[in-house]
Amino acid sequence: MRINNRDEKVTRRMPAHFRQWMPAGGVCPYDDCTTIEIRYTTDAEKLRQYVPEEFAVTRPLVMLMYERCCGVQWMGGSAYSLASVSVPVQYIAGKEPIDGVYHLVIWEDRTEPVIGGREEAGMPKVFCDIPQYRRLGNDLSVNLSHEGRTFLEMELAIGRDCTADELAAINADSGRIVQFGWRYIPKVGPFPGPALSEATYYPVDNVYTAVSACTGTVKWTVPQSGQHPTQHGIIAAIAALPVYEYLPGSFRKGSCTMRMDLARALP
Repeated sequence: MRINNRDEKVTRRMPAHFRQWMPAGGVCPYDDCTTIEIRYTTDAEKLRQYVPEEFAVTRPLVMLMYERCCGVQWMGGSAYSLASVSVPVQYIAGKEPIDGVYHLVIWEDRTEPVIGGREEAGMPKVFCDIPQYRRLGNDLSVNLSHEGRTFLEMELAIGRDCTADELAAINADSGRIVQFGWRYIPKVGPFPGPALSEATYYPVDNVYTAVSACTGTVKWTVPQSGQHPTQHGIIAAIAALPVYEYLPGSFRKGSCTMRMDLARALP
């Protein structure tokens, strides 16, 4: 068997000697998704240091999104939860600018989505524990933890429902969100620098059946470095971004389709 042929016609995933398939398709439906998002403005210079120079920050905004994904077809109808921290950007290193969101980090509570999205699409995924969101009346709560230590809490209140016209506008253009990431794979062994380092483009299409406006707050609790050594730096950096003003958030129900068929490395 040979697996080091760069021109072979199949796609492989680790362990490469077992897992291979033809690279056609790549459309990944998620049948039932609940999304909770809150946003706040922050210091532009401090935020800029975490976004590669290939991207222009279009607004100094921190976007926190929790999503409960059910009916994930590529996982046999299973489910998982995620929480992302993102920045609105424009990719400016290509021939034409592209607007989207640059993910600073994505936490997920299942291993397979972490590995696939990170290795194949450059999404900055890491693992943590994410219980399902809680709703009591119009109050929503989300928390993320690692080994029993909570490091992020989101508390929101549901406000008015979007009108039919507002919902149609949100769903326009397939409800597409363009995700940007950075795929960085280090060299093997004690050698500095990357074996691969590149910006990535990965769109996701959404169909929302119900959207409500929300207000809310977030609370970061930074663990000591010894309590969470592998992610302490991530949490500390994001927690240090000041909250200037909370903007309206949202509570959304619907479905989504991961468009891996359109994903690509950017020049």
